[in-house]
Amino acid sequence: MRMVTYGKTAFTTAKILCNRAMYGLARTVAKPPSNGWLHSRWHWYKSPFSLRRQVLWSEPLGAWFRPNDESAIECMLCLPKYEPVGWVAPKPSDVFLDVGAYIGWFTIQAAKAVGASGRVIALEPDDYNREQLERNLALNGLSSVTILPVAAWFEHAELGWHTGEMPVWSQVDRKSGAGSIRAVPIDSLVNDLSLANVSWIKMDIEGAETEALRGAEKTLREFRPALFIEIHETLGPVTRFLEEVGYVIEKSEFDEPLERHGWILARTVS
Repeated sequence: MRMVTYGKTAFTTAKILCNRAMYGLARTVAKPPSNGWLHSRWHWYKSPFSLRRQVLWSEPLGAWFRPNDESAIECMLCLPKYEPVGWVAPKPSDVFLDVGAYIGWFTIQAAKAVGASGRVIALEPDDYNREQLERNLALNGLSSVTILPVAAWFEHAELGWHTGEMPVWSQVDRKSGAGSIRAVPIDSLVNDLSLANVSWIKMDIEGAETEALRGAEKTLREFRPALFIEIHETLGPVTRFLEEVGYVIEKSEFDEPLERHGWILARTVS
């Protein structure tokens, strides 16, 4: 799948075209790197011009973004290659909770779908990621989004925070986080924000799925939102909890053996 992009200025577009030409030449004359072309210094995201902090267009998302690093470029240009993003389908006037918003793919997707009559609540505790999220929303003129610098948990807590090798992998660290973050139950957020309904909850929080769901039990029982959850070796406990609150897994997809990592779409039993 070839993802097309261009820049918001002619100069940025020229950089992209030059990078692509050099990348094509490198792939013609050089052997594939042992860790793949994506991580090669010759990849068109990086060489000869860096595309960091350039305003780029994401064709599959239909939105502008300004990345701080190459992992952000890959996410915003190519996420449909890696995740079943089409499962997420909010409608006008829906209330959408994006738990672990990262730099905003699903936040932007939802904000465009729910429109001015709907609402999106984005949770992103990582300062580095949240700065990009805020900027990407502003680039696209999306104002129906509330961004909260907190993590989802089963109780109010101050938790350790571990920054991964790439920003997309940052996660709660119960033992020895390099920093600390504020964590809150989703039920408390729903109450504090006076939400009269919750239509969707998307969750990508690197292994804290069960704890976050426990903190959303009242919301799940009362509003019965659709759930799109990225699984990180938590399928068993997540499935058991969902069954307890009346949910069934409608769809699932895994990209690692033994159901270690993948995605589920869950809804309440009719």
